[in-house]
Amino acid sequence: MSEGVKVEFEVKAFGQDHVADSEDSFKGYEIGRVKSFPKDTTLGELEEYIKRYYKEVKEQYGTQPEQLVAKVTIRATEKEDQVLYLG
Repeated sequence: MSEGVKVEFEVKAFGQDHVADSEDSFKGYEIGRVKSFPKDTTLGELEEYIKRYYKEVKEQYGTQPEQLVAKVTIRATEKEDQVLYLG
């Protein structure tokens, strides 16, 4: 069985908002998710999760955000010339 890898996803939506009695207004919505994957997981498989999280964030945001971004983090360290995945 291959070693697992913990992957952290952060997805953010933000943009200008229109609020009465304000000259400028901005709103944002952000989620964070952590999921464990087999070490041989492909970038395409991670993209499928990003798409799901984009959909979730856009539904909660309410309108089409000006910017929608995702950050994917895999934490690792090195020990005795080996890459060790944290988590």
